[in-house]
Amino acid sequence: MNPEENYSSQRKASNYSDVLHTDDDINPIPPQCGYTFSIIKALLIYPLAILPLGTGLLLAYWYRALWVRLTYSSCPLSRATTVVMTDEYGQQRVSTVQVTTFPDAYSAIGNKVEISSCATRYLTHCRLRYLYSDDEKKFILLRGHDCDRTLAGIHESITGLSGRDYELRKATYGINSIDVPVKPILVMLYQEVLTPFYAFQILCLVVWYVEEYYYYGAFIVLSSLFTISYSLFQTYTSAVQLHELVRQSCTVNVIRDGRELRDVPGESLVPGDVMVIPPTGMSMPCDAVLLTGTAIVNEASLTGESVPVMKTPLPQVEEAFNPDKYKRHTLFGGTHVIQTRFYSNTPVLAVVVRTGFSTSKGGMVRSILYPKPLNFKFYLDAIKFVLLLAVIALVGFCYTLIILQSKKYYLKETLLRAFDVITIVVPPALPAALTVGTVYALQRLKKQQIYCISPQRVNVCGKIKLVCFDKTGTLTEESVKTSGVIMMTGNELCSETQDPTSLPPCPILFTMATCHSLTRINGKLRGDPLELDMFEATKWTISEPENDSTKFDLLVQGIVKPPPTSGLVGMEMGIMKQFPFSSELQRMCVLVRALDNPKVLHVYVKGAPEKVKDLCRPETVPVNFKEVLRSLTQKGLRVLAVAHHSMELQWHKSENIDRDMVECDLEFGGLIIMKNSLKPETTPVISVLKNANIRTVMVTGDNLLTAVCVARECGMIPRHHQAIVMKAEIQAHGPLPVISYEPLNSDGSVSDGQEMEMQAIAAERLKPGDLKPGDFHLIIDGKSFAVVKDYCSEDLFNKLLVKGAVFARMSPDQKAELVLGLQKLGYGVGMCGDGANDCGALKAAHAGISLSEAEASVASPFTSKVPNITCVPKVIMEGRAALTTMFSVFKYMALYALTQFISATILYVVGTNLGDFQYLYIDFCLATIFVLVMGLNGPYPVLVKQRPEGRLASINMLVRMVIHIVLIVGFQVAALYYLKSPTWAWSWYKPFVVTDPTERVPVCLENTIIFTMANFQYIGLALALSIGPPYRKPTYTNLPFLALLAIMFFCNTYLILTPPDWLPLLLDFMGLQPSPSITFRVGILLLVFVYIALVFLLETFVMSSRTFHQVIKVLRFKRRPNNPYKHVLASIGPTWPLKG
Repeated sequence: MNPEENYSSQRKASNYSDVLHTDDDINPIPPQCGYTFSIIKALLIYPLAILPLGTGLLLAYWYRALWVRLTYSSCPLSRATTVVMTDEYGQQRVSTVQVTTFPDAYSAIGNKVEISSCATRYLTHCRLRYLYSDDEKKFILLRGHDCDRTLAGIHESITGLSGRDYELRKATYGINSIDVPVKPILVMLYQEVLTPFYAFQILCLVVWYVEEYYYYGAFIVLSSLFTISYSLFQTYTSAVQLHELVRQSCTVNVIRDGRELRDVPGESLVPGDVMVIPPTGMSMPCDAVLLTGTAIVNEASLTGESVPVMKTPLPQVEEAFNPDKYKRHTLFGGTHVIQTRFYSNTPVLAVVVRTGFSTSKGGMVRSILYPKPLNFKFYLDAIKFVLLLAVIALVGFCYTLIILQSKKYYLKETLLRAFDVITIVVPPALPAALTVGTVYALQRLKKQQIYCISPQRVNVCGKIKLVCFDKTGTLTEESVKTSGVIMMTGNELCSETQDPTSLPPCPILFTMATCHSLTRINGKLRGDPLELDMFEATKWTISEPENDSTKFDLLVQGIVKPPPTSGLVGMEMGIMKQFPFSSELQRMCVLVRALDNPKVLHVYVKGAPEKVKDLCRPETVPVNFKEVLRSLTQKGLRVLAVAHHSMELQWHKSENIDRDMVECDLEFGGLIIMKNSLKPETTPVISVLKNANIRTVMVTGDNLLTAVCVARECGMIPRHHQAIVMKAEIQAHGPLPVISYEPLNSDGSVSDGQEMEMQAIAAERLKPGDLKPGDFHLIIDGKSFAVVKDYCSEDLFNKLLVKGAVFARMSPDQKAELVLGLQKLGYGVGMCGDGANDCGALKAAHAGISLSEAEASVASPFTSKVPNITCVPKVIMEGRAALTTMFSVFKYMALYALTQFISATILYVVGTNLGDFQYLYIDFCLATIFVLVMGLNGPYPVLVKQRPEGRLASINMLVRMVIHIVLIVGFQVAALYYLKSPTWAWSWYKPFVVTDPTERVPVCLENTIIFTMANFQYIGLALALSIGPPYRKPTYTNLPFLALLAIMFFCNTYLILTPPDWLPLLLDFMGLQPSPSITFRVGILLLVFVYIALVFLLETFVMSSRTFHQVIKVLRFKRRPNNPYKHVLASIGPTWPLKG
């Protein structure tokens, strides 16, 4: 094996802190700037902010950090009264410095408790407390009791705090509360009204009131009241739900000054307090590390994992405490302790390490209150487009001033009409209109039992290009059946035994009976489904230790007994200590004592075969280990290896023994074979995604060959494609890692049974050029993934990301790293998983879909109550439909505003304007109602290869808009020319002449022609922009839209064709003056038909054609793809990975 070239050992760390919310992942010293109030700046800035109708104060409300910089003076943090801090997403937040004054104050930065002055300066940033450090000259995150402590040091806290220490800590840490108060309705109303959207509407209402557009203004007020009421209801309901979710009030027993205090409020707990966990359990008000006893905990509220978890005491060793490594010894806030076990009258004790928003539950709530910004290009482009409309409005404002002043209008009238143009060009209802498609999509998803807590994510789903899947419980069934066991015969693995009950007394039987975390809860055996099935296959029984612990004269966590008919009566075993299963270690271990030989401790280990083998003495590993394991895994079977050894150890010393001392010098015991079948829905869904050109990737903690077999079986890796295992190892002597490639046959077996060099593969098996970039897939495990990511070149890592199909033996953190790496390459990434190990990846993905039925919807944006992956194409299809609807609505609203702007501008040239009821008719009947029904098209039932447009600020969008604007102007001018042209010389037509500049809207033919022509343009645009396939159902399936279209077409046709003497009250009400000539009216109607047909054909056929898109590509001067992953794919030559 040769070292790969171009490696860089400098790529040893990647920053993925924006995914996880643990205390250790928060920047302890975020970027911060100190300020103090400046009277001089305030005297200069405040008048400037107040004078222009208070708009400066609005900007100060919207941009607090900018306002601080304008009215405050920069100063050292030691003197600052206000601090601007930047969070991990680059957002700036303003915090006020507070001072806590008390005698002998101390600051707790890290694990250092120092006596300081009588005043401690601190601030609160994103609900976390930061204390000022004289050494660092900055505000530093207040850490918990576990920071910078060893495990033995944490055990020293078992005596509890003294009264004085408690008071000091309480003053420093504050109360233990995750309080999300519900704001009063009036405060919510105030904040809602002061948003940019409603602030602009208030400005519009002022203009309309002065212009005497009372009816139209009243309509806007009523519609705004409705939307504000609905928004307030949603906001208030969500606030109440979140408040109820996080609210927790309980009493606890604590040890202080060496004695137990009862019924202490949970809010008064501080880091360092020692809690007494009752036998009947409790809801945890904080994060605490278990010191004595064991606890059964339901962590579904945090992880979504409904299986109870066994928590064991923290070992007493001189090793630095790591929250992730020792989470099996930590009781997390918000979880529910179901029951505890204690021995020798020693209560179950836990030391509080984190309180309030520093806890795991607090981190979850902070992720809701301060979510990661969704950098979706559409929203950024929408802001740019609105700014463009604002520029057009400014041009129209100046144009109106010039035109009306040239016609000798009064200055007041000129200014009012000029401001009116601004209210026309920038539609105030645009933000609300853009949410229509999302609202309908969420309703449809809810009917399919798919729930979403982040509505903006729905539109992002429309751009998904890749979906990562967990294996067990997601692609395969959750239940795992024990298929059989393979025992040792000499130094070889013998044939399979399908019935474990027929086994003689042997290590593999004892491992199945004891090496698990099962427990009885309310008389029912509960635990991991795999362990449950494995234990039940033995027919042994487990009892609570209280019943029989006297037989052992020792502390036991459980007692297992063989069935009476097995011939092993009396062979009872007590589980002394558990080392729970760890995703990082990929194994579990127990210490056991048998009743018939209480002097010997037995160690039983089960776990991933590769990991267990490495812990065994080499001479005990069967010679046919690799062959048997490969044979089993290529069949898709899940395999666990068992190992054992015995040791003489006093039982009381076993409580504090280190795991590394137990899991060493083991003897290989055999294999346990588990069968995990594919879910029936998996293969069809994978086929649907692949047909839609959506890449699928498996990321699992299971065995590599098992994962490859499942990927083959479900079609994730086609049978005719080559799978190549990529391995990366650190050299013992050398700075560069060694990369090797091991090809697999189509059935999942290894081609030659040994690792081969890349050159050897090329020479002996495959010729250069035999593998096309799309015909092979890389397979890698977590260990090699870490080496490639940290030590190899970025180019090689990117190639792994774009060609990797199966990522096996991946830890939870590595799953999140994979998702983030794919996102960095420009993929829209979806993630579908079902367990706690997937939470980080679910949060990191653009569209994380959890299949958990537990109440942990906050673990991912989407939660499906249907436990299979059929939800994935449904979410993508709804995302595409919602994104298409949003584009259609945005274009319609923009063109509706521009059409109205063009109409008003033309009429200003004539010397008139649209009337109050005309504006009302357009905005209500032709804009608002159309927008509400345009989004009712459901998603197209077929997931196609192409994805919908995702950018507004593009040449494609600009060309389309320009074409529509030209048509709108052309047909309105053509209609006016048809009226005024001497070619026809209508004898009844008299050109309008301004006689009274103060007259609001004089009735004239010019107004009627432009108004009616524009009405049909709105109808034509609604029809043309209501896009159907390939992302939404055809327009003819949207019956409300078709009905509205027919009604509006009929009403406007009637307005054109009606003679002057028909319905005169309606005509007067609308301010219309119909033409007396039926020939003229029919001519206008024909012009209308031509326009509608033209825009429909352009949108449906011309602008959707391949030729049009090719022309757009030429106009864009695009030579290279924008997405980095396409560059990486293009860089893969025909000989890679066969030759470097």
